[in-house]
Order: sequence, then structure tokens, then C-alpha cells
Amino acid sequence: MDLELIERLHEQGTHDFDWLHFTFIIFVAMIFGFLLNLLYSIYFRDNEPQDYSLSRSLVLMTPALTATFWMIQSSLILSLGLLGTLSFVRFRTPIKRAEDIAFIIIALAVSVALAINAFPVAIVLVSSLFFYSLVRNAPFFFQLAKKRTAIITFNTKRQISSSEVIKTLAELRIKGDFVSARSYDGITSYVFNASKISQTNRDQITDQLLKIDESAQINIFFPDSRIGT
Repeated sequence: MDLELIERLHEQGTHDFDWLHFTFIIFVAMIFGFLLNLLYSIYFRDNEPQDYSLSRSLVLMTPALTATFWMIQSSLILSLGLLGTLSFVRFRTPIKRAEDIAFIIIALAVSVALAINAFPVAIVLVSSLFFYSLVRNAPFFFQLAKKRTAIITFNTKRQISSSEVIKTLAELRIKGDFVSARSYDGITSYVFNASKISQTNRDQITDQLLKIDESAQINIFFPDSRIGT
């Protein structure tokens, strides 16, 4: 394709550009950006780490992506140029949590829907995610989420068998599985996997295990936090 044809297509695209419609689309995209920011805070509970930088960037990312897709939707040349440009874009800080990446993909999907005037798609997508987030954080589901597998370490100077610790956990209706034991400087450290442990009954677990050895050091590790005594 020669330069004259490219310039003619560019001039045609400039004359056909609907500034009023474009301004409206960007305004709607900003609203959806604020909704995604709110959705991010609702999705993650208070006891889960939140990336506030990513949350705030959704407000900027959604209209920016919408403007990008708006400009390239009717131009094959710009689309090919965008592929080459984005090949140089890299995340300087790795995003370790898959759910954070999911929110970026959601912003992409919403932006594409707005750019092609598919407003119902964006509305249904965001509404369904709001519904899921509210259900996920409902009291019933929240209580289920709080009862999860934990790791218990029991450090003692006495000669105590692992079966004794498992029996003590069973009295609290907690299933304990022996993982490993290690002795160093007269201290034996036992590691157990335990299910159906919540942050509310951890004190009962600690008190019950201290009956075996009052001087023992007990730690309870949860997947996203550490609770010890």
C-alpha cells in the first residue's frame, strides 16, 4: 500500500470522526472504570491484600483502552501498528496474583465492548461480576472461606509423640495430619496439616495444645496470613 493511499484513508477517517460520540464513549468508559475500581474493593475482603495502585489504575486504564480500540477498529494499518507497539510493553513489576491479571482482562473486555458500541455486553459483564463478588462475600460464604486448611507447628522440649497432638486436635473436631518432625538443640518441632480451622477458634486450639506442654511454642499458619502465639 503506497503513501498516497494511506494519506487518503487518514483524511477520510479524520472527516468521518464523530467527536460528540467519542466524548460520550470516553465519559461512559470513565464510569465503568470507577465501577471496576469499586468492584475490586468489593471482591477482595478486608483480610486479603489489595493492590491499590492497580485498583486506581482501572479508572485510567478503561478510558485509555477504549480510546485505543476506538481509533483502530476501522483501520487495518493502525491495528497492525498497535501490535508492533504493544510488543515492547512489559510489566516492570510482576503481577503475582492471577485475580489481579483477571481485572486487567476485564478492563480490556469492557473497553472493546464500549469501543464497538456493544454497551449491553459491558453492562452484563460488570453486573454479573458485581453479583458474584457480593455472593462471594456474603456471611454464609464468608464463614466457609474462613474455615480452611492451616499449618500447625508444635515446638516442645518434652518427649511427646505426634499421635498425642493429633488426638488433642481430634477432641476439638479438627482433623490433623502429621507432616514432619525435626529435633534441634533439645527442641522437637512437629508440623501438622489441619482442616476446618478458623481464626475464631485458634485460641481454643492453642489452649488445648498447651495442656500437653505449657512451655511449648505453637504457631498457626494460614495461606494469606500468619497467626501465632
